[in-house]
Amino acid sequence: MRTAFQEELKPELTLTIGGKSFSIPGGQITHLAVRLASHGFTASVTFWTSMEKKDSPLFTAFQKPDLVQVRLAVAAVDPALDTPPAPLVVQGLARSRRLIAEPHGKDKKSERVFRRYTFEFADAAQVLWRQHRPVELHTDMSMQEVLEAHKASILLSYDWAALRQKQEMLCLAVGADAPGVSFYDFVLWYVHTHNGVFAYDTQKSEYLLADSKPSGTAAPIDRLQVAHVETKLPPPIRHGTRVLNALANGPTTTPIAQPQAVTGVSHDVLLRNPITSQAEQRQKLEKTRLQVRQRQLHLSFKDFPSVPVHPGALVRMEGSLWPAPLTGLDEDHRVLELELEAHAESEGQHDNQQTLQAQYQMTMSARLESASEPLVTLPLFRAPHYPIHVEALVHSPGGEPQDRRYLIVEDEKTSLAWFRMTVPLWNQTVSVPAEPTHFPGQFFFPPYKNTRVLVALHFAHAEFDRFLDWKEGVRTPQDGQGDQILLGWNKSSQTAFTHDFQEDKPVWRMLRTNGGDTQIVRMKEGNLFIQVKESQSGAAPTPTYDVSPQVEAAKGDLTTAVGGAVGETSAAYQGAMASVRAKMKSAQAEAKAALTGARTEVGAKVAEAKSGLQGATSRLSQGVSELGSAAEQAKAALEKLR
Repeated sequence: MRTAFQEELKPELTLTIGGKSFSIPGGQITHLAVRLASHGFTASVTFWTSMEKKDSPLFTAFQKPDLVQVRLAVAAVDPALDTPPAPLVVQGLARSRRLIAEPHGKDKKSERVFRRYTFEFADAAQVLWRQHRPVELHTDMSMQEVLEAHKASILLSYDWAALRQKQEMLCLAVGADAPGVSFYDFVLWYVHTHNGVFAYDTQKSEYLLADSKPSGTAAPIDRLQVAHVETKLPPPIRHGTRVLNALANGPTTTPIAQPQAVTGVSHDVLLRNPITSQAEQRQKLEKTRLQVRQRQLHLSFKDFPSVPVHPGALVRMEGSLWPAPLTGLDEDHRVLELELEAHAESEGQHDNQQTLQAQYQMTMSARLESASEPLVTLPLFRAPHYPIHVEALVHSPGGEPQDRRYLIVEDEKTSLAWFRMTVPLWNQTVSVPAEPTHFPGQFFFPPYKNTRVLVALHFAHAEFDRFLDWKEGVRTPQDGQGDQILLGWNKSSQTAFTHDFQEDKPVWRMLRTNGGDTQIVRMKEGNLFIQVKESQSGAAPTPTYDVSPQVEAAKGDLTTAVGGAVGETSAAYQGAMASVRAKMKSAQAEAKAALTGARTEVGAKVAEAKSGLQGATSRLSQGVSELGSAAEQAKAALEKLR
């Protein structure tokens, strides 16, 4: 429920278009509406201007497609306050703009044109990032570095260790082939999936990415400025969670209980991760998502508040004017949302021209959450679509470009093996699991150097999808309808197994070549041919030893080991910090509960003492009355004796 009230406001509006700044007197603003949330805002403002010339600077700038920066500050005019609170400020970018022109006066020579401008604007991240749809691959970068590369003119601050951790790969998949998904959705999705905080500071026009909500000091709300207080109870969670790790060797199912869950109702999370520490991190993440959201309060104001009530600000309902049984009394609350709308009482074109303030009919309400609420409220978003598929070349150092060499990097700590794939589009090399892929386990055909392959890129890992072409020399002429397998490094050092048809009869042959040394075994209709031949002209060159594969493998092992150690250290640090914060919040909650209980007990004893004192006073008054009555009777008796 909202309550309308009259208020004298002093709005300040500044427009910056194409580098030029325009200040609009507050009295010319006829309507403004602002909806602030913890993650950003949307707003609109309408004002009249009186223009003597049709080519005025604002009118000329308005017609250009330049970016429009809007700054709106709203303050109440209250002479009773010695130190009025800071005005409510929103700074953003225009999303749409409208213009209506109306003439005033009958004489064409003295015609005066009034123009009504309307700007709808929002915070910079909503305007810019919703139109930003990059597709990129990064390696050995942190998420903070990725955000810095895409922030444009947006102000960002960080207080989150996970953002600073270097990742082996990070893939952004929010291009045109993912309908409806933008970089703004990607950031919200990342914050949600990693249990972080995305908060917007409207006073600084700055965004904070953190692992927990910021704290501060709560300001008291004046009871006389609030019309209604409603308690909102979010719906409880009725499901538990099971984390399923679908490994053939050692599958696990980890149930995560939740007090309000109905038996048999579960949200299952499916993994296939052989690294125990990573599976345990996912279990901890899912456990935090099962926290039950606390109740919220909805305040409707009947006067412009004298303390800051922008999202993120801490407020407190305290004092004797508030009802004693009020939910949330004497508790710190965080402002979650604020809605404000004001209509000027004088909306004519020539009213309040060039004045700085005006009278408005307005409504104002706020939604509060407990200051100890750990859960984050985010706007609706679309999850990015993974994986995306790109072409890559198998990476294997050493030898000549056409050599058929392979490289397997093994992680000694996890016993996992990896192939390396270079993605030419971004000139980045990623690791994919060294698995049989499309062959059964009894075949060992690792992908050779520079082979064209298709790679599936997820957000933080890659997978080998399939091969895209044949190696040089492996295809046989179509006339023979043959099949062939080439094993070995190159043409001068290999073994070929070929089966084809000659004169419609099957022929099988094996050819081993090593420089000038060749061996041939050929079988065809009624014939077996075996030949061993050594050609002096093709004698093998002096052997050399290329240690590039070993060096590359060692580098891969070291990178994996260091990355794993850093990841575990970061995870341990984050876990420890989360535990410390949880204990601190628990201690604060217990202290607040104890303080509230003590206040209640003291209040009860004070009330009891007041009641006893009132009873004693009543009895004393009754005794005095009786004594006065007895004195009157004695006096009357004495009068009779006379």
